[in-house]
Amino acid sequence: MPVRPSRRVRAISLVAATAAAGALTLGSPAQALVGDAVADHTYTFTAKIQIGDGDTSRACTGSLVDAQYVLTASSCFAAAGQPAFPIPAGAPAEKATATIGRTDLTGTTGKVVEITELVPRADRDLVMAKLAEPVTDIAPVVLATTGPVAGETLQAVGYGRTANSWVPDRLHAGAFAVTQADTTTVAVTRDDGSICKGDAGGPALREKDGKAELVAVHSTSWQAGCLGSDETRNGAVETRLDDITEWVKQVRALPGESQVASGDFNADGKEDIAAFYDNGTSPEGKNRSSLFAFYSTGTGFAAPKNVWSTPGGFTWASSKLTSGDFDGDGKDDVAVFYNGGSSDTGAVSSLYTFTSTGTGFKAPRKTWTTPGGFTWDRSKVTSGDYNGDGKDDVAVFYDGGSSDTGNISSLYTFTSNGTAFNNPRKTWTTPGGFTWSAGQVTSGDYNGDGKDDVAVLYNGGKSTDGKFISSLYTFTSDGTNFASPRKSWTSSGSFNWSASKLTSGDYSGDGRDDVAVLYNRGTTAEGVHQSALFTFTSDGTNFAAPREVWASTSSFSWAASQPVSGDFNKDSKDDIGVLYRSGTTADGRRIDSLFTFTSTGTDIKAPVKHWTGSVV
Repeated sequence: MPVRPSRRVRAISLVAATAAAGALTLGSPAQALVGDAVADHTYTFTAKIQIGDGDTSRACTGSLVDAQYVLTASSCFAAAGQPAFPIPAGAPAEKATATIGRTDLTGTTGKVVEITELVPRADRDLVMAKLAEPVTDIAPVVLATTGPVAGETLQAVGYGRTANSWVPDRLHAGAFAVTQADTTTVAVTRDDGSICKGDAGGPALREKDGKAELVAVHSTSWQAGCLGSDETRNGAVETRLDDITEWVKQVRALPGESQVASGDFNADGKEDIAAFYDNGTSPEGKNRSSLFAFYSTGTGFAAPKNVWSTPGGFTWASSKLTSGDFDGDGKDDVAVFYNGGSSDTGAVSSLYTFTSTGTGFKAPRKTWTTPGGFTWDRSKVTSGDYNGDGKDDVAVFYDGGSSDTGNISSLYTFTSNGTAFNNPRKTWTTPGGFTWSAGQVTSGDYNGDGKDDVAVLYNGGKSTDGKFISSLYTFTSDGTNFASPRKSWTSSGSFNWSASKLTSGDYSGDGRDDVAVLYNRGTTAEGVHQSALFTFTSDGTNFAAPREVWASTSSFSWAASQPVSGDFNKDSKDDIGVLYRSGTTADGRRIDSLFTFTSTGTDIKAPVKHWTGSVV
């Protein structure tokens, strides 16, 4: 029967229910109203979701199920006139925020966090909405593992419309009886309450052992008693969750961004590729990362192997990846230059080494740290055997600030002793005039003397006639220090530093490393991404002008590409590999592809795709 006017209930944007032969049908966004206002600090995991601005603005409810994910109805994000599900995965079409832990919306408790990514279900009105930053001080709600049954009572919660308020400012809740449970939905009803607009996506909860567990989320409603509704039927349909707990776990562990390095990790003479992934946060709010290895077969690459992962405590965003044979055992290892925050003595940075076993990698070991004073975000990291002792070292191109004579940059070398790294030693510095932010850094033995050098692709700005100026500077190692940078190439035409991604390798097989640049040629009016590959060949002293060795004939996105170099086919000539972000699966998982540009010694072949898929 209709909701009593004295009852205040809330709801968010549910898909509207229209009368059709006694059945619920999906239409325009619906209303939902729930029972009574809840006490402060109750159901703090509930989120008020705000989507869009102006005339398209709408609100829904959701539930925090992970420090960085809210579970809600996909219909909340569906474009006007489009089905409630499935909806496109990826960034929301309109700006969306989640207010979590604020029972009274007029207060200031809890947090307001932007929603950056949607991971929808294709089979039901459900989406995982990723938050821009983790919410670690509010406990997520636990998902039920057993389904609802007819006659069971569930507590429905929402921020939606009530019987007498269009936009209530408090969370409401009410008991609803389950009348039927199907494969993906649950029918519920309440004699003196309804689910209204603004409640969509809100939680339907079961009380178990004194704790609430999430059974379903609000999907559609007849909206009896909701302000502005003349409907007398008060049933609603919920989206059930008990059979998708594994999917929720999977989404929580979705790999996000990645960093790439190359090396011969299993000592078979063929170089491999490693990818270090951001796995988001655990339910406890701990940052997670994972390391995958793509081992070369000589003609391609095996599927990625998960060689290390952490359930929490290693932050991808605090890591800068590099690789090399740091212990001199013939197997390349992986290192991470890590941001340890700050102490009383200044910024704290550390080096962690993932030592290769030949078949995998050992857990990261801290092989150097500073008590303070070495700033991570002023560091650009590269690796090479700079002293020629058979063990690779780490170098950091460092921002030293500015002086009266201009910007100060330095090179620090962390020399490997086979077990750990020695404290960084300043092996070059400038009194001013060499700008750290204008440099991209790489390493290679450019003069063929057995000691790796450092090269910097430098942004020289624009000429008076508007052309981009770029230069290559080489810091040659003498085994102990680096010589002052020498300009070994500069552009005579327009070569855009900002459109360049840098890597090094011996592409000609002459014993001297060269430099390659993957170059962004922009996007056509039809949306075709255009890229090109240039090589700068070393003659032992300088670099020849860049030669375009490949240009895309179909869409190849520079922004989606991470280039590395290595001899992947064991022919003594280095090739170029690209880990490429190819798209997103229907359930929101990242799809990557691995391409190689094989060197012939005089040219570079067009890229060949060796693998595509989602790492697991």
